[in-house]
Amino acid sequence: MDKFIDSVTSQKVCLDSLDEAITTTNIAFYYWYENAKHDTWDTFMPTTAMEQAFYIALCDFPLFAGGLVTDSNGRIFVQVEKSNLNMPVYTDTSCDVDFDTIKNAGFDTKLLNRSFDHARDIPAPSRIIGGRIKLAQAHVIRLRDFSGVCLFVNIAHCLVDGIGYTAFVKRWAEVSQWLTKRQNGMSTALSKREYIHDRSFISELWESGTDKLDSLTLESLSKGSVFAKFIAWMSPETRGTMLKLLVSMDKRINCYFHIPKERVDVLRATVQDHTVKRMHCSINDVLTAAVASLLVQSMRAVDIDKQARLIPSALRLIFGKSKEPKEALVAVAVSMRPRVNRRDVFGYTGNMAIVRTMAVPLELVEEYPTPKTLAGIAEQVRTTVSNTDAQYIGQYGGLTNSTPNGYVRLMMGIIEYRYQVVVSNQFSFNHYDVDFGEGIPKLVRPALLSFPNCALVMPCHTDVGGFEIAMTLTPEVADKILQNEHWMNLVDKCDCDV
Repeated sequence: MDKFIDSVTSQKVCLDSLDEAITTTNIAFYYWYENAKHDTWDTFMPTTAMEQAFYIALCDFPLFAGGLVTDSNGRIFVQVEKSNLNMPVYTDTSCDVDFDTIKNAGFDTKLLNRSFDHARDIPAPSRIIGGRIKLAQAHVIRLRDFSGVCLFVNIAHCLVDGIGYTAFVKRWAEVSQWLTKRQNGMSTALSKREYIHDRSFISELWESGTDKLDSLTLESLSKGSVFAKFIAWMSPETRGTMLKLLVSMDKRINCYFHIPKERVDVLRATVQDHTVKRMHCSINDVLTAAVASLLVQSMRAVDIDKQARLIPSALRLIFGKSKEPKEALVAVAVSMRPRVNRRDVFGYTGNMAIVRTMAVPLELVEEYPTPKTLAGIAEQVRTTVSNTDAQYIGQYGGLTNSTPNGYVRLMMGIIEYRYQVVVSNQFSFNHYDVDFGEGIPKLVRPALLSFPNCALVMPCHTDVGGFEIAMTLTPEVADKILQNEHWMNLVDKCDCDV
């Protein structure tokens, strides 16, 4: 820890609008490692080396020890004060459940019987850890009989995107391996890594103009309101506490669905046959269409009572008026990195993904899905992603950063829709490359997402293959999904917290 503290210098970094747009969420994953040989903690992911490596890795990520502050214009900064560091939380505990028991229970984290109060889905202050919003936390849970380790890492999304998140976790693993080898008498030098945290790196991509932007984005950014100014004016602590209270009014659960690749290939071929002029659609386009159709159909099937309506109604009351449910809003995260002409984009740890939104006619999703309706959604996804080129990205960043309260206005544009679905592909983040010296994880899964009706398309371990769709849902929507014959025929395994 001392080495990290000594390495930190005071600084204040203004977040980009891409960062500000997701200051209300964290990135959090569970990494499950099996210790098949039942080696002791002196040799399997060693206790001392893991903790030392965590703080050495932090030397390359100094913003993790900062705090979020807002100026009079509503812009958000990360302020690192060497004399008052907001230290990341590191915890190492033991658990009375072994790896096989956890595995047989579908890796249900409730069996860990551990408090994750500091590891919130929404960044909010916690009295348990000093009343500040912690920007980074790690919890190592050692399973009974040296059978394995559950590693939980939670980082504020405004600091990193998926690339930045896994860059830190992989650096931590790399340093841990280096320390273990050195303790075993192997004299090697620790490789140096270069990471870019300065947001001026991305601001160089922004440009003026709006002719390439879509109508939904322009409409959202054109709408100013007292509520938008109020939300932007709030301190991050107040905003996080308010959203945490609103979200806690409705129960959320996670469901994980595994789909074999062979079934996805068949679905893709069938859907592509029904597109206009056999438009090329990627696997991600088709999975996004299938997930969006499933979620909206399930939401519409739920009997909306007062309790189920409370949270979305409260959020829409704050952010804007509700639209008539003639369309559903489907949002997908589109990576900027392969679309801009910069060789060093993968060294940048801040957010480089644009959330593209599409208004999908309800007739495409409210009935039992057919290849034709899925093709209609997949075509829209493919067109939207393809149109996200360097010029679109430049104008999007230029306008969102120059528009007062721009990131709040974009949030309002999403909240206005009764049916909202967010789908994000996690394949480029290489979660299964995180090796602390004893092999890659057996399973990587996201924690509970901040808001319901969100889905992540996850890779699987090489021994398993296929795709895992992780969804955060209300119990009512989850129940409808589990009764959906079309979807359940596509998946071959489901772990659901119902």
